[in-house]
Amino acid sequence: MNQTTLTASSRQWSNTALYRLAPRAADLPVIALGAVVVTALALGLATPNTAGMALGCLSVLVTLVVLSFARRQLRADPRAASFARMAVGLVIATVLTGLAGNVLLLVAGWIASGRLMAGMIGHADDWAEARAAARRASLAFAASDLALVGAALLLVLGAGSSDLATILSAVPSMTQTVIAPAAFLLVIAALARCALPPFSSWLMSSLAAPTPVSALMHAGFVNAGGFLLIRLAPVLEAAPSARFTLFAVGIAAAVFGSAIMLVRSDVKGSLAASTIAQMGFMLLTVALGAYAAALWHMVAHGLFKAWLFLGSAGTISSASSRAKALPQPIPAVIALTTLTGALAILQARSDLPLLPLGLACAALLSAFAVGLGAAGRSRLSAVTVSVPVMLIALNAGALGAMAALQPDAGMPLLSPYAQFGLLSLFLAGGVLQQSLASGARSLPPALYARLIHAGTPAA
Repeated sequence: MNQTTLTASSRQWSNTALYRLAPRAADLPVIALGAVVVTALALGLATPNTAGMALGCLSVLVTLVVLSFARRQLRADPRAASFARMAVGLVIATVLTGLAGNVLLLVAGWIASGRLMAGMIGHADDWAEARAAARRASLAFAASDLALVGAALLLVLGAGSSDLATILSAVPSMTQTVIAPAAFLLVIAALARCALPPFSSWLMSSLAAPTPVSALMHAGFVNAGGFLLIRLAPVLEAAPSARFTLFAVGIAAAVFGSAIMLVRSDVKGSLAASTIAQMGFMLLTVALGAYAAALWHMVAHGLFKAWLFLGSAGTISSASSRAKALPQPIPAVIALTTLTGALAILQARSDLPLLPLGLACAALLSAFAVGLGAAGRSRLSAVTVSVPVMLIALNAGALGAMAALQPDAGMPLLSPYAQFGLLSLFLAGGVLQQSLASGARSLPPALYARLIHAGTPAA
């Protein structure tokens, strides 16, 4: 490549730069969306709340990082400016959703973010697979939008107002003929946005989008279903059947996503399957009424998964799945340690959300075990071991702070002993998963083949 080519390429990039001072006609929708947020703030239609602030801050932070990354990765893409425009629009729509004090504004932000994300999934519109992925995403988001609109209409009619605070305060006086359908519609809206079954195919198809889009998806978009249910928690709590449905689908999604992640060899496919599993864990935590734990899960997962996706660009992994598994019998030791600690907590504090705390403890102990395993192979042994310790301290501190800001449900869905039993089943499943990953056990060929194609729609 000679100097002339470099100069021409530089000019092309400057013409399609991600950041321009002079607005163009294509920028007007984004400017209008920003004007809606400013107007809502000026008129007092925005209500600061813990869940909304967490969602908005997560979205702004990850979007800034992704835009910086995309400026380099998409420098030769003529659609780079379009990506940046939609990314800015997406963060504005997400902030509007999080801070909306009126249900109509919440619905508007929700619909706008879905339309923008579908457009970003179809970024490479000259590629048939990307166009098909955008269509699947559009259908899933349309189902979510319609469900949320239906729930909003029921709640507005039941409360006689579109103000969120008024609606939530009127929930105890509403009849079950209003509350139950509204709660089920909210659950459907959250399931579709979080890519839980039967809506998982849009997330697996979205791998056709560029890496920055996959990372941006975790900036408050894919996990916004958890925010929605926490924000409208009184509605969900007033409909136990909807909570049990959410809980059952959350368990199914956690198992489904973990199983797909176990067999997928491609990096982005494995990460997408992991997201399905994590969204399942997050929503079952919401169903249990542990809102603080679910909110911290949303933030931590969004940051961590966005980082993993940005690091997956161009990655080719030569390591076998056996190399990634913990050596035996460490998984069983972690499970027994977690159950022992959970039993001690159960005897001392029966009001704590035992299931999410136990799963978080097992995950952090696994990270600590990985750090210890790597310590002997590195000169920076102390640093390697200290990272999981710092993670444990960070999670404990963040969860405590979140619990002080976000109250949990007044009535948990399951008793502490039922949560202990469910925790035991999850930990047993984790031990089995590690056994499969290490090669000590193997899946039946027919099941393996089904899992390879699970979540991926037929051509």
